[in-house]
Amino acid sequence: MAETYVAHPDESDRKEYPGALSFPIFNDLNTPISACSAMLNVFFGEEYPTPGVHDDHEGFYVISGYGKMKVDDAEYDLAPGCAMYAPAGVPHAIRKIGKDNLRVFIYHFPK
Repeated sequence: MAETYVAHPDESDRKEYPGALSFPIFNDLNTPISACSAMLNVFFGEEYPTPGVHDDHEGFYVISGYGKMKVDDAEYDLAPGCAMYAPAGVPHAIRKIGKDNLRVFIYHFPK
C-alpha cells in the first residue's frame, strides 16, 4: 500500500510575499509528488501585488474572507466556497476586501 502523507502548515515554513503569507502544504520536498504543489495563502493586502505568471496551471479555493482576483484583464469576486483556475502563462493577482484576511488553498499542477 502506498504511504499516506499528512501535512500541517507550519509557521516556520511560511514565505512572505507583498500582501500575503504562504504556508507550503505539499510539494516535491515533503512527498513523492512531482510537478505539483499545494499551499495555504493568507492575503492581508488591499491592493493588487505585481501579477504572478507561472509555467504551470494554478487552482484556487477560498476558505474564508472576501477578495478580488484579476486573471489577465478580467476581475472576479472571491468568497468562501469559490473556486478559480488560472491557466499557465496568464498573469493573475489576488487582494482582500473587507476587514478580515482572505484565506485561499492554492495548488499548482502541470500543463
